[in-house]
Amino acid sequence: MTLRTYQEIRSRIYTLAREHGLRPDWIENTRSVRLLLLYDAEQIVVGRAMVPLRDLRPETIAALSHALEHVFGKDWLE
Repeated sequence: MTLRTYQEIRSRIYTLAREHGLRPDWIENTRSVRLLLLYDAEQIVVGRAMVPLRDLRPETIAALSHALEHVFGKDWLE
């Protein structure tokens, strides 16, 4: 089952970031999205994604999943 709320997605990001030894940093907010950067131990950005806060349509969830797939693996949102 795909995660459906911002809170569920944020929680999954934090859990997976800890498992992969990454540090999440939210660097920019708008009313509808937050920009996420994921840093490795050497402070190099290894992932970047726009995380929707509201209006989580299937296409926005798919774009988020794809943006971080190379970091967390395929189907990380399911």
